[in-house]
Amino acid sequence: MFQKPVDTGSTTKLSLPQDAWMIYKFDNHEVIRLDLKPGESIDNHTNDWRIIFYLIQGDGVLNIQGRDHQVTTNQFIAVESGLKRYWTNTGENILKLLVIKSLLD
Repeated sequence: MFQKPVDTGSTTKLSLPQDAWMIYKFDNHEVIRLDLKPGESIDNHTNDWRIIFYLIQGDGVLNIQGRDHQVTTNQFIAVESGLKRYWTNTGENILKLLVIKSLLD
């Protein structure tokens, strides 16, 4: 069993332009807390991770392969590896995401 508080003060800050913290990393899994300020975006990108995004707080758009998906508090969306995607905070408050990443075996 593994237990750790989800407090950004006790986790590792990642070197991204956005506020992001590594909460958990083990073998082929990572859990990241990501905050986007109002109007802030993450660049369009792709990677080898299968990802589940859980929106802790806020409103935003997750664009996957050119298609916008409106997401709000307490919703999640799963994205397969290899798909182009980017986030935009469309709300007036900080968008807080939990990013659960798994590499395919």
